[in-house]
Amino acid sequence: MKIKNTILLSFLLIIPFLGFSQEDAEEDKVIQFTGVILDEDSVSVPGVHIYTPIYGRGTSTNQYGFFSMPALEGDSLVISAVGFKKATYIVPKIKSSTLKVIFKLEPDKEMLNEVQVYNMPPTAEAFKKAVLAVRLPDEYDNINRNLDPATLQEMYRTLPADGSMNHRWFVQQQAFYDQTKNSVRINPLLNPMSWVEIFRAIKRGDFSNND
Repeated sequence: MKIKNTILLSFLLIIPFLGFSQEDAEEDKVIQFTGVILDEDSVSVPGVHIYTPIYGRGTSTNQYGFFSMPALEGDSLVISAVGFKKATYIVPKIKSSTLKVIFKLEPDKEMLNEVQVYNMPPTAEAFKKAVLAVRLPDEYDNINRNLDPATLQEMYRTLPADGSMNHRWFVQQQAFYDQTKNSVRINPLLNPMSWVEIFRAIKRGDFSNND
C-alpha cells in the first residue's frame, strides 16, 4: 500500500513539470518570418534593419526591400532605416511555420527654417568688382616648382620601390644564385673593375657625409 501511495505521489509531482515543458516548447516555436518593406509611395526600401534588441539577432532587406529571418512567437522586432521613423512589430502566435507581412514605413522629415547667406552686397556692380578682383594662381609657377631638378632628385631618392622593381630585383638575385650556385663565389675586392668604380665614387663624393 505504501508503495502505491509513493508511486501516485511521484506521478502527481511530475505532471506539472510535464505541463511546463510542453508550454515552454510551444512558446519557443520557431517560424520563418519573411516580408517586404515599402515607403509611403509603395516603393521598396533596401537596407532596412529588422532585429530583436533582446537577443541581438536580425537581418536587412535586399535591393528589392525583401527580408527573411527565423523568429520566435512573441518576439518584439525593431524596424529601422535612415530617413524613416522606427517601427516595432510583435510576432503573433500562428498555426503555420511561416509568416509573411508587408510593412510601410513613415518618413522622418524635419523642416528647417530658410536661411539666407550674403557674402557681399546683392548688387550687380559689387559682383563684377569681386569677380575682377579675384587672383587665380599662376599655373606656370606650380609647374616650374614641381619640375625643379632638386625636387625631382629628392622625389627619386625617397621614392619607394614598387611591385615591378621588387620583382625585377628578385629575378636578378635568383638568376645570380643559379649562375653561381655550382661555382666559387668571386670576391669583388679582387675584381679590378670594382676598384675603378670605387675610385669614381670617391671622386664624385658619394662617400662624403654632407648631411
